[in-house]
Amino acid sequence: MPDTLDAARRLIESRLTEIRDETSKLERALTHLGEGDVEPRPRRKVSAAGTPTRPKSKRRAGSGAKATKRASRGQRREELLAAIEATPGARPSELAETIGVRPTQVSVLIAKARAERLIVRSGKGYELKS
Repeated sequence: MPDTLDAARRLIESRLTEIRDETSKLERALTHLGEGDVEPRPRRKVSAAGTPTRPKSKRRAGSGAKATKRASRGQRREELLAAIEATPGARPSELAETIGVRPTQVSVLIAKARAERLIVRSGKGYELKS
């Protein structure tokens, strides 16, 4: 059994060497093709077992999205009702633009307002229930 493991290890190590050599050749070919400013990629670290390790991510959690302040409870609902009152028959996309939220959020707000019987459908838009 140890002979099999040693043979597998030697095979993997030789393949890694081949891949590294091929990478070097390809990087040299790129520089000769006029891509002189291309820097060779850093070599991946190899663990004690001979397997490549994954590089640590430099991205921090939440770094992609802007931090925005959450609306207080019921604030969006009131904004929706005020927008509908100001422009009866407005479509959800128009309402979303008016109150500054995504159309999907307006759809949820509309569904809740309809369930509470605060608004009714008017053509392709909505209006306050009389």
